[in-house]
Amino acid sequence: MLVRFLTVTALAASLTTPSAAQEARAVEGMIDTAIAPDQPIATPGLALNAGGAVELSYGEYGEDEGSSLSGEVYVEGELNGFYAGIWASVTDQQDDNEVDLSLGYRNELESGFSYDLGYSRYYYPNDGQDCCGEVKIGLFSPFGDTFGAGIDFAYDPENEVGNAYIYGEYYATDVWTVSASYGSYEVVDADSETEWDFGATYAVNDEVGVDLRWYDGTEYDGYFAVALAFDTTIFGP
Repeated sequence: MLVRFLTVTALAASLTTPSAAQEARAVEGMIDTAIAPDQPIATPGLALNAGGAVELSYGEYGEDEGSSLSGEVYVEGELNGFYAGIWASVTDQQDDNEVDLSLGYRNELESGFSYDLGYSRYYYPNDGQDCCGEVKIGLFSPFGDTFGAGIDFAYDPENEVGNAYIYGEYYATDVWTVSASYGSYEVVDADSETEWDFGATYAVNDEVGVDLRWYDGTEYDGYFAVALAFDTTIFGP
């Protein structure tokens, strides 16, 4: 399944804090992944979806900084597979506060294979900049009832940098999902970097989940994070 929350807010890993970009992919995608792996991507009629997460991490900005708390919310409207949404995050590191605007189209075939084509624009209010934008494509395929894997590509035409991530999911039980991702991102005027994560998500109910995850990469030290997230449909099919 191509996660709705993920596709709305795939961050500019090439220009934002790399660990924050990867973290967003995991936290934003965890609810639909764990709770409803069989939920259709594109549904007929108008729908309004919303969600958010609160995350506590340790060592994300260096061991000297200790723990860090962040929060994020999103709202997305969807009509027959076409969507438009806004996502915002607030962190202890105020320069990392971010607002993203996204639009695109997603669909799921009868086989379970799904795809998402879109564009996202990234803003940093406290840093005073309209950062950049990315054209993105996401592909996902289930493998039986217990496995799934996907790949995400994104490209920033203004800065001529891109990134690519692969991820896998194992639906261990009705409430536990184990997942991991690995990605490479280009950096303006610097060498490319890689990052990865591994963790597990517990579905408390149909709308709430808890995620435990380890993040690591070539540009930053590894750190651990726990997140509480929710995802709901305000109205629609």
